Amino acid sequence: MFYMRYLTSVLFLFLGILPLVSFGQEVYTIKAIGDLPLSDQFQVRVNGQAATVEKLEKFDVPIHYTRITYDGEEPMTIEIKIDNPIEYYSISPKRKQFEGQVKDHVLSFSLHEPTYLLVKINRLEELFILVDKMQDYKSDTSKGSLTDIMDYQVDNTGKSIETAKIQKAIDDVSRTNGVLYFPAGIYKTGELNMRSNISVVLSEGALLSGSEDVKDYTDKSLIRLDNVSNFRLLGYGIIDGSGWSGLRSNGGTGFHLLYASDCNDILIDGVMFRDPSFWNTRVYRSRNVHLKNIKILNNRPYENWTNTDGVDFDSSVDCSVTHAVIHAGDDNLVVKGLDKERLFASENILFDDVLTVSNSAATKIGTETGVEYFKNITFRNIDVVKCKRALVINAYDSTRVENIKFENIFVEEFDFNGTESPRLIDFEITDKSWRECVGNCTINNVRINNVHVGCGLQQVTSQILGKNKEFGVDGVYIHNLKVQNKEIHSLSDLNMKVNEFAKRIIFINK
Repeated sequence: MFYMRYLTSVLFLFLGILPLVSFGQEVYTIKAIGDLPLSDQFQVRVNGQAATVEKLEKFDVPIHYTRITYDGEEPMTIEIKIDNPIEYYSISPKRKQFEGQVKDHVLSFSLHEPTYLLVKINRLEELFILVDKMQDYKSDTSKGSLTDIMDYQVDNTGKSIETAKIQKAIDDVSRTNGVLYFPAGIYKTGELNMRSNISVVLSEGALLSGSEDVKDYTDKSLIRLDNVSNFRLLGYGIIDGSGWSGLRSNGGTGFHLLYASDCNDILIDGVMFRDPSFWNTRVYRSRNVHLKNIKILNNRPYENWTNTDGVDFDSSVDCSVTHAVIHAGDDNLVVKGLDKERLFASENILFDDVLTVSNSAATKIGTETGVEYFKNITFRNIDVVKCKRALVINAYDSTRVENIKFENIFVEEFDFNGTESPRLIDFEITDKSWRECVGNCTINNVRINNVHVGCGLQQVTSQILGKNKEFGVDGVYIHNLKVQNKEIHSLSDLNMKVNEFAKRIIFINK
């Protein structure tokens, strides 16, 4: 077996198919597309071979990232070199306890599986190591007829806006239940309306780059899905909203990167979503929308927050985000209910295996809570590198919130910049907010299980507050909540404020 895999590796190297292959292991470092500068702070090597590190310098807080695909069968070694001696480092998620070795200017550690990491060294900017499972998305969609976008004579240098040609290709391919493939290149475009019965595959070198002109967006979104079913968006490519440094400065506020409304059977797998001017991904009044292996990189300010949410499931049912990384200036993982007609509720929503960085809420229900009910919503295996509030239910309108789970959540650090107070738990029913609200809500049966806080709670509070006897909180069950490895058994240990309209706040100890 080793001999055969060695021959295969040599053949791949000879043909130039894989830039990086080491003996019985396949590792592919994804090259820069060319729209961003290379990092001026980090050099990364994978199994001794140089990897590309790009810098998103247009953000208020610049970040760096390198992208790798990996077959996950044998360990690989990551080496990160900086210009000065390494005095301090951390590797998130800290829950996984990666053991690094430091030698002068180099930090090295091993990986045994595809994963998303955030590395901090000294006082340098943040470095994301984004390791995906090696997958041939193009071949996996071969059951449908394949159309190359270049058959439509589009400019893939990013010099001209090609909305009309790309839209025609989408429309044509959807009529054949086919696959539309984007090879390496930069495709400048305005709003694109996706259709039913089509798979769109973005190669690792493909970038859909949003126009910076607000006139190129009819419905204030770059990728639009209205009444779409049986749709797939796949691949290691990138969709960039040109939001913070371009569209927003031209008056483009409130523009989503991806907006799906009244959809069913949607899969988004592998894609990176960068730089919206507003919420990154909003799924509204839809069913069976699933996002996995996604990378969301939004602008995040130094202080306070800006409206760059990660993923918002709004008045939707049977949806999920699994295995993702989200860097956001506002809330990371959100369930809302803005359907005033109440045709939909918010039900059966799962967030699982997500690394988050935020200036606001890491996991949240609300604040918009106008649907009939929120039910069976689970936040699980969430690693919170930084947030202002960790576990949040803000019930401000008229709804029932029930059967909610926050489980296996590790909070590494709270953000103290800005005016908002940091909170570990923030459950509130109120009619007093930054917008008009009535607070006619109930919250019932919330399970907090295996939540660990890696830092102290000095100046960090919690609250569980009902509105009145009719609209209150009943049943919050806390099991195995630890702060710096100390198990918590009382509300006072959490600096918790509870009023008389919150009943049965119970610590379950075994």
